[in-house]
Amino acid sequence: MTKTTKTTKTTKPTGQFFAAPPMAEPVLPWRAEYGSIDDPGEVTDLGGDVYVYTSPDYALDVNTVFAITPEGVVVLDSQLLPRHAEAVVAEIRARTDKPIRYVTNSHHHPDHVFGNQVFQAEGAEVVSSYFTARMIDASSFWYLMFLSGVWGEHLPQGYTVPRDTFVRSRELWLGKTAVQLFEFTDSTTVAGESVDVTMAWLPQAKVLHVADTVWPGSHTFFADGTSVPDWFVQLDYLRDLVSELKPRVIVPGHGAPGDAGIIDAQERYLRAVARIVEQYCRGGEVQLTDEAKGKLRQEIVNEFPDHRNHIPLDISLQLLQMLGPVAFLVGRPDGRRRLGCRRSSSEARVQG
Repeated sequence: MTKTTKTTKTTKPTGQFFAAPPMAEPVLPWRAEYGSIDDPGEVTDLGGDVYVYTSPDYALDVNTVFAITPEGVVVLDSQLLPRHAEAVVAEIRARTDKPIRYVTNSHHHPDHVFGNQVFQAEGAEVVSSYFTARMIDASSFWYLMFLSGVWGEHLPQGYTVPRDTFVRSRELWLGKTAVQLFEFTDSTTVAGESVDVTMAWLPQAKVLHVADTVWPGSHTFFADGTSVPDWFVQLDYLRDLVSELKPRVIVPGHGAPGDAGIIDAQERYLRAVARIVEQYCRGGEVQLTDEAKGKLRQEIVNEFPDHRNHIPLDISLQLLQMLGPVAFLVGRPDGRRRLGCRRSSSEARVQG
């Protein structure tokens, strides 16, 4: 079903993000490295009639996969801003006039679902796990309000909740082409970047879409209910999955597609960020001051100078300051949870 929210349109003065009510001021001061709304996205041909559209850094470097078949097109994740969802549609139409049959949501975060209505208007069925649909319904209004202090009038005026839902797994068939959807994380299992994760396997093309479990070469959202120790466990599960499926290419929710090496890179990033945050917050007991937050940010940027996509880093630090670091630092700095979670089997390899 489609839910509509009434929002006040605002203008964005040069040099800052402007906040619509209920925010009293911009969530983030504008930085040059964020880019601009006019920056273009790009398309990568993965082979086998499978493509990935990547939005610019200003819109979080989000990946949308689309697979073209003789029976129609399936789309994985729908972007944050409608203008980039429309760009995906334009890229599809440049290659085929086949109908867009499905758009799927890997998890409930707005950068993967706020473009749903664009694809629905094209005739696509919106598909997700039942848990993700419930999470979209429960959280999207808050995200619209919070993110209005970043993207303002560029956000959609409402949000679309998937009506076609599943539990555990679902196969989408377009002629002889299959797209296998399966819940990698739900409310009963460990959560990494999100409490809900649906991955997608395209067996004919041997492409595995892993949502936001990895962000290669990109700063990561790490404070929206994220537990880093849980994330380490999830990365271990992903290693097992990759070993079994042997994908030709792994597509993350953000950042460049790659091979299994992007899993280890994600773990190194999370360990470094957790160590730095713990030092500044004294193990989670001290709130971040503005001065400490600025120094913490610079230390993370210095540690990963080639990483792009700075908006997730700055929003995460803002949330750490607002909500405290405890949710992020649940467990011990070596990656073991206090409540009996097994140590990551890859820990020695990654640390060494």
